[in-house]
Amino acid sequence: MRLPQLFLATALLCLAAPTVQGAPKTPYDRAMGPYLAALDRQCPGRDLQDLSLGDLNSVMEGFDDGLPRRSRRAVLRSVSRECAHSIAGLGCANTGSLLAYERLRLLPKFTAAVCATHWTCKAFADCAQTRP
Repeated sequence: MRLPQLFLATALLCLAAPTVQGAPKTPYDRAMGPYLAALDRQCPGRDLQDLSLGDLNSVMEGFDDGLPRRSRRAVLRSVSRECAHSIAGLGCANTGSLLAYERLRLLPKFTAAVCATHWTCKAFADCAQTRP
């Protein structure tokens, strides 16, 4: 193969390769993107994206308790699906819940519940409840 042909073949391979932007998103990315955007809109400046997984899960449990039975079951199915291949951890449960909230159009209501906790964070898992 001559140098121009080699250059052309390399260029075509580079163009055909998927870009980072076009790469499929993980379930975590699909869940967190809309949630973080909602947090930024509903309670900006409180850095609630830094809540620990456990604190976020506690808010989710309280929120789920107030849902109609059908919605609670949909959230549980989503969590089961996300955690089917996971050994342990709250990350999959939180991801499954956030995906279900978005699918059920409950994400704004859930985000409002997170904002209503009066948490403010300084860094990851360095959060305190303050009353306005």
